[in-house]
Amino acid sequence: MITDEKWFVFILEQILSNALKYTPEGGIICIEMLGVDTLCIKDSGVGISAEDLPRVFEKGFTGFNGRMNQKSTGIGLYLCKKIADDLGVIVEIQSEIGKGTSVLLRWDVNGWRKDSLQKNKV
Repeated sequence: MITDEKWFVFILEQILSNALKYTPEGGIICIEMLGVDTLCIKDSGVGISAEDLPRVFEKGFTGFNGRMNQKSTGIGLYLCKKIADDLGVIVEIQSEIGKGTSVLLRWDVNGWRKDSLQKNKV
């Protein structure tokens, strides 16, 4: 994968920070490659409700969990998505309340995704 290290690390730090924030003590956070084009960060935390899931990348959206955690601003995942789009990385979130969250980062192993070539200005 060809990418900007600084911005990709920003994405990873934000996702890991969220996993740590929402996974109780004794929980599990797993980082693994799924094939050659997908990085999965999975936690056993509180999970995200089905109604909140479609909005997690919206600027300022904190959802139920964010309102319960006074440190949430709703800007972290918004920035992750914006940066990932600019880098040509697809970011997906799968989650279930009480069972945890998985964040999948997918990229084109043959180089930049065509749609990111012209807008890569990060």
